[in-house]
Amino acid sequence: MDNREEPDPGETPMTDEEFAAYFAWVDAEVAAGRDPFPNPPEEQNLGISISLGDATSLDPMLLAAMCGPDGLGGECLGPQFRQHAPVDTLSPGPVLAALTEQAVTGLSGLNDDELIGALRASVRLASREGWKQELLVAEYARRREVAKDAETAACGGRLHCRSGEFPGEELAAELLIGPFQAASRIETARELTGRLPATLAYMEAGLIDSYRGSIIAGNTCLLSDAHAALADKILAEFALGRTAAALARKAAALAMKLDPEAVKAWKERARRDFQRVEARREASGNASLSGREMDTSDVIASKAHIDALAAKLRAAGVPGTLDALRTRAFAELTQGRDPLGLISQASSATPPADAAPERPGPAESAGDGIGEWPRSDPSAPGCDEDPDDDSLGTAPRRDPAPLPALINLLIPAGTWLGWSTTPGHAAGWGLLDRQEMTDLLRAAAQHPRTRWCATLVGSDGTAVAHACAKGRHRWLADIPSPPGVADGNQINGPDPPQWAQLAEIIRRLGLTFTPIAKGTCAHDATEDRYTPSRNLRHLVRARTDRCDAPGCQAPAVNGDLDHTIEYPAGTTCECNLGPKCRRHHRCKQAPGWKLEQPEPGVMRWTLPSGRVHVTRPTVYDL
Repeated sequence: MDNREEPDPGETPMTDEEFAAYFAWVDAEVAAGRDPFPNPPEEQNLGISISLGDATSLDPMLLAAMCGPDGLGGECLGPQFRQHAPVDTLSPGPVLAALTEQAVTGLSGLNDDELIGALRASVRLASREGWKQELLVAEYARRREVAKDAETAACGGRLHCRSGEFPGEELAAELLIGPFQAASRIETARELTGRLPATLAYMEAGLIDSYRGSIIAGNTCLLSDAHAALADKILAEFALGRTAAALARKAAALAMKLDPEAVKAWKERARRDFQRVEARREASGNASLSGREMDTSDVIASKAHIDALAAKLRAAGVPGTLDALRTRAFAELTQGRDPLGLISQASSATPPADAAPERPGPAESAGDGIGEWPRSDPSAPGCDEDPDDDSLGTAPRRDPAPLPALINLLIPAGTWLGWSTTPGHAAGWGLLDRQEMTDLLRAAAQHPRTRWCATLVGSDGTAVAHACAKGRHRWLADIPSPPGVADGNQINGPDPPQWAQLAEIIRRLGLTFTPIAKGTCAHDATEDRYTPSRNLRHLVRARTDRCDAPGCQAPAVNGDLDHTIEYPAGTTCECNLGPKCRRHHRCKQAPGWKLEQPEPGVMRWTLPSGRVHVTRPTVYDL
């Protein structure tokens, strides 16, 4: 069978000998590890499509030959990954993937140059995989948009018609990411596949990764189609060989230059709609507090004020690095206390005999010139300082200021009473060490609006019972420590009367535990009303401390308590209630979404795609 297409008018057809010679050249190029088709296959006047770059159709026998003992995958595979060697610049596709797989299985045989070449090959493959994901996400979003538009048109635009309204929440459940992150991925995919062809082509070729692609998409989404097309060409070329930080700066500057009014409008909208104070847990186990989407002038002024306070603390002899003193001043200010009160605390402490000499303050230092920061000024930007220098001491700290709280801490008895260092658990913050737990309990107990709860946890880590204390309770520090304990560590001596002291704490708090339904429900907590009582709300939220939608991490205490089967057809009971963030509460009511609760706390979600996800009660890490 002749695979040759009809030649274009005016083109001289190739003879059989010319075809044979052509394919002999292709075989030689492939054997040498070079791409015989650097241009897209459609630019080759051939009746077949074989390309090492995109490999839209690759003969398995050819692939096996190339990766086998006699091809690139033989004993000389390593040198092919060296800088400027054939595989080092090979476009991503099945061939490069196969060669990289084989290189990974023989890592010990690669030198450093070859190892880096294999790593770069893997990065190119990952970038191409990112291109595939953008295409898939964009097509998914397009289908949801079509379904939404069709149903809206069919019902005349009435608000209750919401099919396809929550593509981000559906995608988040499948990818186990947050709904806002999923929505961002959808917008990025739409931009890349719609208005940024140059960037998308470089991703397909493995030259731009997903992160850089998202930077370009995020900075061009504000622009008109004409400006976006221009920015696409400029930024796609700039991204090659540049860091993501450099690309972000270039993209932001280009957007400002092309359409300053659009950039200004977006800043104002972000400041209006997304301004917030955000607290989060650091990977180290510490925490962070930040103001987001603030006015730039406010941030500069606030930072300057904190810097000045840190400089005063340093000049007064308060120990600690400048960063530590800035952080301490920030904590004092946000708790309504004067940071300069730390000076008297530090002056009352006796300095060690080998303490480092006091560094000069701003008034004692001489600058290098007009308009320059004195290098010895502790508030100067970039001041030379070793943050690990032990001679600087540790920044002082005070107990947290009294705070109102609903204390529902899952605390092993040994940690609560100071018998062990087993971590405790604070809702939304995860595991806390003994000192953190003690500080938090003490601060909360000193506030008159604090209320106390306790949750008992079974051997499987799930909540089995919950109790709420009535009224206010001060810090329970007057309960005597058990014998044989020093600084929280068990020493030689008789076993402490743990259960007796735990019983005393329960008695002092007035706790009466209510079992949490598991497996089957006896309906003991059923209530004949729509809004559940405080006790029932606490039982459900102790059972599941996050939104019960798949992948969602929104704290249950900030969300809604939803009836799985709508009231009054469904009862107000543990077996028909579940915590949800407001977005997933709306999702559950939208067309295409279905929720069942076959057991108390076990949620069976059916998404518009027809895929099913099951979530279960929280397993606490204690």
